[in-house]
Amino acid sequence: MKVKDVKAKIIKEDDGTYSIACSALGVYSTGKNLQDAKKNYLKAVRLHLSVLREKATEAITV
Repeated sequence: MKVKDVKAKIIKEDDGTYSIACSALGVYSTGKNLQDAKKNYLKAVRLHLSVLREKATEAITV
């Protein structure tokens, strides 16, 4: 899978909030507005990738 192939879906919820979902990475976030949802999504992606990086590093050092 290439990074450019990873897509995220932005969903406007019935209550006016936003959700962002990337099922390929298993990363999801919400926010009270689109800007907040994007900020939360980027934090979630960074955290997810840091965990993957840590696990990969542990796997090759053991």
